[in-house]
Amino acid sequence: MFSFYMKKSFVDTVPGIELVNIHYTWTPLGQMPNWEAHRETRAMPRGGTLVRGMGGTTIDESGEVRQTQQEVIELPDDGVRRKIIKLPNEIQDPETGRYTDNYAFHHYFEIFRDGRRELSPLFTEEIVSKEVEYVDYRGDLGGMCIYWSIYDWDAPQYQPTEEPNFIARYGEDSPYRSYKFYGCADMEEFSRIRSEMLKALPLPRRFVGRIRGPKGAVVHQRWHVGGMWTPNRADRWEDYWGYVVHNL
Repeated sequence: MFSFYMKKSFVDTVPGIELVNIHYTWTPLGQMPNWEAHRETRAMPRGGTLVRGMGGTTIDESGEVRQTQQEVIELPDDGVRRKIIKLPNEIQDPETGRYTDNYAFHHYFEIFRDGRRELSPLFTEEIVSKEVEYVDYRGDLGGMCIYWSIYDWDAPQYQPTEEPNFIARYGEDSPYRSYKFYGCADMEEFSRIRSEMLKALPLPRRFVGRIRGPKGAVVHQRWHVGGMWTPNRADRWEDYWGYVVHNL
């Protein structure tokens, strides 16, 4: 995945607010935003619409792998405006040409109240990443995603993991890297071949991934797991394991 999601909120603390937009962009650390060069704008309705289950797959009743269905939730008008926004995993520093996952996220609110337009102060947050891992001692895991959300569970998403020994043995560009599963034409064949490749790796196996968000933000996290591929569809399984809360 090349982007992540998080929720931004705005509370109507005074009456007469007709519309609120959030404007946002990103820059290398220490740089001010250039709104002429890049700007994202999203309307923020009262209550708001949340989309849950972004990315990932599930196993249906027949044992077939299916793309996870996104769940759209319409919230009642409670005086709070919410918007799920998408930020890049990495940005390029134009001065060095290098990509980094440590950068500045800038945003402000545009408020229309009683026929007048007002702007909030500019807010800047540092985006950081954090490595998390799950250690498989039994060797029965064929797939592992980090299932996580920033601040609360309003914007849960899936982040694929990878076993470092898989990269060391089969290469960085292997067509059977875990994240390539979501775009492959034949998920069944992909799962079969990748499972055989995983079985050739020593135990324990480490499933490693990175999550991202504002520095210091609370992260809610579970593991979305699935077993090794098997020709018997009835023996295929998936589950959600664990639940931890930690900080970026």
